[in-house]
Amino acid sequence: MTESTGSAGSTPRARLLDAARVVVARDGLEGLSLRAIAREAGVSHGAPLRHFPTLASLLAAMSAEGFEQLVASVSAEIAGVEDPVERITRAGVGYLRFAVAEPGVFSVMFRRELSDTNDEAYKAAGQASFDQLRSLVRAAQAAGWRSSVATDRLAALLWADTHGLAELWLHGSLPTVLAVGQGADDLVALFLERRL
Repeated sequence: MTESTGSAGSTPRARLLDAARVVVARDGLEGLSLRAIAREAGVSHGAPLRHFPTLASLLAAMSAEGFEQLVASVSAEIAGVEDPVERITRAGVGYLRFAVAEPGVFSVMFRRELSDTNDEAYKAAGQASFDQLRSLVRAAQAAGWRSSVATDRLAALLWADTHGLAELWLHGSLPTVLAVGQGADDLVALFLERRL
């Protein structure tokens, strides 16, 4: 498991990951470089190489943390919800809440060309995130929802819908009146109803 965020000062590695989050949030993907991250962390330009051999390895570690946060956001959103189909809708809201809270990290997590995709923590965290969705879909199918559709295909379709919604939201292409928590639930439900 990767070191968590918000641990500024705990280890040089954690400080570099925190700095990467700041840089991508402030400067976007274009501003991401080991030099910029080192500068933000207040270390020498060569210091990141002691912990990450490449920018891609640092971004894989940051993305792994992001996937762990995404799983936690979805888990928090579905806690206490009994109906398996409603849990899928709530999971979509949890996905959106994470994307809005961490837009910089979110922008990196699914850009495989930016990260070291052979990194074990990255692969495991990404798989755990999809496994969470697959489990929710499987439970809904067991309750009679879309049971004739292959679970992985249905999970992938729901993911694509919700991810697209998150991307549109983050790029300002949706009305600002649809703030997360004030309309997001209905919008996600409407998206998902097309698939129900």
